[in-house]
Amino acid sequence: MTTIDLFKNDPKFITIPAGQVIFEKGGIADQMYAVIEGEVEISIDGKFLDVTGAGGIVGEMALIDSSPRSATAIAKTECKLVPVDAKRFSFLVQQTPNFALNVMKIMVERIRKLDALVLANAS
Repeated sequence: MTTIDLFKNDPKFITIPAGQVIFEKGGIADQMYAVIEGEVEISIDGKFLDVTGAGGIVGEMALIDSSPRSATAIAKTECKLVPVDAKRFSFLVQQTPNFALNVMKIMVERIRKLDALVLANAS
């Protein structure tokens, strides 16, 4: 089961217009978002890091360590998102092991992109 399969029929979605900030670096991190439709751009201090589309997630680090947001997420296009709080995240990790693996894969991909960004700026 893919991430989008878990959320595609969720009635608790929100619609975010293109250009709107979903969350900002340093902000309170109390939920992540599953992307059902659209594209979300993730940046750190104005530097592009990643674009996440349907089936992806953003803000997942918030539910793992409860630290302030480490990046900014902006709706690149109109987006349909499902907010996921800590209680639901914990339930999904316990009940759907593939969800947990998917979250880890996404985090690893972003860490690798961040490493590449850091290396590119160091030279």
